[in-house]
Amino acid sequence: MMIQVNISRNSRGRMYGFTARNHGEDIVCAAVSALILNAVNSVEAFTDEDMTVDIDKKNTGYIKLYLPDIEAGNDNSDADLLLSSMLLGLEHIQEQYPGQICIEDYQIEDYQ
Repeated sequence: MMIQVNISRNSRGRMYGFTARNHGEDIVCAAVSALILNAVNSVEAFTDEDMTVDIDKKNTGYIKLYLPDIEAGNDNSDADLLLSSMLLGLEHIQEQYPGQICIEDYQIEDYQ
């Protein structure tokens, strides 16, 4: 099953969240899970950003991070750096394991 990661950006291009689905038990899934969980924990530990995290506790591999102040257009360079680092790692995994992870990057205008 392909891992699906959707990145959400505000109108200024800042990441305000992501959703990841279908990461299970192989080595690629473990790497993706480590990057994603580290990003969530880092945003919580190293920023003062309000955040909502939704995790499916049924082991379906679903996790969603949402930063409402950044969606509204506020900047937080620390959160931006942490999420950009996560995305860089995910993109490297995608290069190494094509067909196992799909990353889609959406800016708020894409929805309008």
